[in-house]
Amino acid sequence: MTQPSTVNMTFDTSLVDLAQESPHTQEMQKHAQDHPPEPNINVSFSTTEPDSEEDRRRIQPQPPPTDTPSKTSIPPKISTPIQHLPTKDAYDAWASVYDTDGNMLQAIDDLELERLLPDFLDRVVSACTSTSTSIPEAPSAEEQEISIIDLGCGTGRNTAKLTAYAWPTGRKIRITGLDLSEGMLEIARRKLDSFLAKEKDGEMGQRDVMLRLEQCNCFPTFRPESGKEELKENDKETVHGDEDEDVDISPIPQASGPPLRPASAILSTLLLEHIPLTPFFATLTSLLQPHGHALITNMHSDMGVISQAGFVNEAGVKVRPDSWAHTLEETVKVARDCGFEVLGRWEREVRREDVEGGRVGRRGGKWVGVRVWYGVLLRRGG
Repeated sequence: MTQPSTVNMTFDTSLVDLAQESPHTQEMQKHAQDHPPEPNINVSFSTTEPDSEEDRRRIQPQPPPTDTPSKTSIPPKISTPIQHLPTKDAYDAWASVYDTDGNMLQAIDDLELERLLPDFLDRVVSACTSTSTSIPEAPSAEEQEISIIDLGCGTGRNTAKLTAYAWPTGRKIRITGLDLSEGMLEIARRKLDSFLAKEKDGEMGQRDVMLRLEQCNCFPTFRPESGKEELKENDKETVHGDEDEDVDISPIPQASGPPLRPASAILSTLLLEHIPLTPFFATLTSLLQPHGHALITNMHSDMGVISQAGFVNEAGVKVRPDSWAHTLEETVKVARDCGFEVLGRWEREVRREDVEGGRVGRRGGKWVGVRVWYGVLLRRGG
């Protein structure tokens, strides 16, 4: 697992050997460079097509090479420029079109969560009820709070699903959405505005559901700008950098409102790609109660080695945040090393019926047969 280069602007290169080209071919190349095609504005690229011709060859079989020279020289493809940005900046820029740019991976995630999320929340409610009734000194099931954190909630795509769940009446439900990007959270606030208004006016009826959205650094033990290494030590992370002294940093995110408390459950979808596994699980452990449950989904490494999250901005530039191509096996191993029990694990490829049925955009056809998604269900130890 290596982090992609963070050079500000890079360009995909052609496989054509310019030294052997004729003057006519070079003239054609110059014309193509001077008159590039109009970009497809503000569309997701990581979830629709590979990044380059070389990447396409990793998915689709290619004919064997031939030594027979071509009669007509074809100018090389003009590639889209790429800009690497810090994750926060990339998602701030992506926020306005994130929900509408035809993101294939998001569509697959929605399909899988249709069955996984209700079962997950049923499990959480059952676990909270069982805990409160089995321990004499614990509060009653009616008094006990059920709290869930949407870690990396983005535009509130799944936070809205949490608020719409049929929570048992008479229970206190606390839903907290955390994200690094203020731009994404602004979209989430608009999306959940009607819910927040009803909550403020006391119109929730018997449903005692409270929602909180917070912008914060969800993974304080990770310092991407300094390249520091994180090593777990007790309840904190000792960050070793260029300084002579080590600095102890709590893995608990620092919110602007009341301090965050460990929750009954954590949902985190399509976030893990942007963070190394060690700081991710440091935060997950610190925010989850003992015996609490976590449902995590992520881009599959089969897709991650070919492409990554990002979008094409109005200038026709591919904007990319930091990304890591974690494998399912690596994720499960680190989870177990951190004291989690693995209750379920799933992988998902794009299927022909996903595209033909309209659940995934037609551009997703390029990914048919490729595993693009995985999920894990975890329970923290006592």
